[in-house]
Amino acid sequence: MNLGLLLFVVLSPEGLDAALWTLLLYLLLTIVAPPIFYLVSVLIAPKKPSRVKRMLFESGQTPIPVRTTPFPIEYFPYVIIYIAYAVFAVIAFIVVLDMLRAGESLVRGLIILAAITAGSIYASTQLPTLKQRLEKGAAS
Repeated sequence: MNLGLLLFVVLSPEGLDAALWTLLLYLLLTIVAPPIFYLVSVLIAPKKPSRVKRMLFESGQTPIPVRTTPFPIEYFPYVIIYIAYAVFAVIAFIVVLDMLRAGESLVRGLIILAAITAGSIYASTQLPTLKQRLEKGAAS
């Protein structure tokens, strides 16, 4: 009997709780997928080294060869926005799950999402001046 078929029969959703089935499938994919992706990248990656390929890539900006700080200040605004939107995504996910479970939480969920959206919009509008304010604060 084929091993894949055997695993499917033994670990079918009918035989196990659906949450456990999902967890096992997730664990299997997290164990199997990274080595496969690594092998594919090794196989299709260009083999000829060159000076341009070894040069640092800094999001379309000119690379700076020497750093005086461990974290470049020009990337700090991107980190701030990423953290803000990551928190927004987690809270939105929790609110949506709560709204699916209980219909009466719709108004509360919409208020929470509106407040977080307003904060995200404000943070996005302040992003262009954040770098200048950070540099001014570091200089003083």
